[in-house]
Amino acid sequence: MARVVLIGPGAIGGTVAGGLLASGRHDVTVCANQHFETLTIRRADGSQAQSWPVRVATRSSEIGPAEWVLLAVKAHQTPSSEGWLKAAVGPSTKLAILQNGVEHRDRVVPFIPPSARVLPIVVQLPAQRTALGEITTYGGALLIAEDGELGCSFADLFADTPVKVNLTDDFMTAQWEKLCLNAASGSITALTLNPDAIGTTPGLRELALGIVEECMQVGRAEGAHFADGYALRLVDGFMMRTGNRGNSMYYDRREGKELEYDGRNAVICRLGRKHGIATPLSDMIVPLLQAASGRKV
Repeated sequence: MARVVLIGPGAIGGTVAGGLLASGRHDVTVCANQHFETLTIRRADGSQAQSWPVRVATRSSEIGPAEWVLLAVKAHQTPSSEGWLKAAVGPSTKLAILQNGVEHRDRVVPFIPPSARVLPIVVQLPAQRTALGEITTYGGALLIAEDGELGCSFADLFADTPVKVNLTDDFMTAQWEKLCLNAASGSITALTLNPDAIGTTPGLRELALGIVEECMQVGRAEGAHFADGYALRLVDGFMMRTGNRGNSMYYDRREGKELEYDGRNAVICRLGRKHGIATPLSDMIVPLLQAASGRKV
């Protein structure tokens, strides 16, 4: 049994916490701004919901160093998790970062002991938080970690749970593939306020393809390796995703929340400049997302 602290019970964190609670193998504490008694996971297909009583801490003084800490707040919310991280991450803690983007380690370094072990995670989990302590999922939960001792320990944490963990020896590529998806789909659906925009609006397929190719160019400079035809396959996938089901940036824009554009789009500009790569589409998209961020529709 491991002592686990999860920070951020949103769509991702709530689903992951539910998986750990379902196994009954670990001592789980969820850190949240508001208290709730029960965590409920519902499938969008209408199958029976599952609920578990959950221990929730609303102040950092209520927790101490854990064996595992899972950080599941959005990338731009990391600084606001400083108190939680400093309370929960001790010198021997293993910290898994379940966030978008490619800068996982850089975000947490100011808030954790130098000896803490950090494991970035790529999350593939279509879900939406519908209420406090309530999550609706639209498919299975897949977490991708780098193969190695720490990755294997993370995978063992989720043994006998509904959450699947895959290990890869090319984590660099895995995280850039996810960034390609987020950079194009998230930005376009958020700015248009239309989750089906890429598949239904003339010209947006070409824009999505351009953003993906721009992201891939920067990713290659960082060390990622993309299969032939990857951009076209990804964008063709966007074209088939209809049915008014959005992604996290779309839902945040619709609800007037701050948008995760820095870790999903501005990073392409930053790393493009580092490598001398022009990123005109991202340079255009970022100010638009910045202007839309935090504004009620």
